[in-house]
Amino acid sequence: MPKNPKPFDDEDEEDQTEDRGHCRDCVYYDVDREEDEEISDETLAPCIHPDLEEYELIVSGDSGCNLFEAYEEELEDEEEEDEEDEY
Repeated sequence: MPKNPKPFDDEDEEDQTEDRGHCRDCVYYDVDREEDEEISDETLAPCIHPDLEEYELIVSGDSGCNLFEAYEEELEDEEEEDEEDEY
């Protein structure tokens, strides 16, 4: 009988970390994003994910969780253009 059985397989661990990223790269990291300015690991900002917003979390740029969704600047620019076209 093995002494310390693993609670999960190594493959499961890889699957769990696949969708994680740093908060600084997440769409729910509520920070002003300047074009030429990179967000540092130490920058603090609220997390505005709908499932977490009620907790009023303040997270650093190098924090992360499994609700991560990548921020893509191009998508934000396209949304602004669509809004302008509506008027």
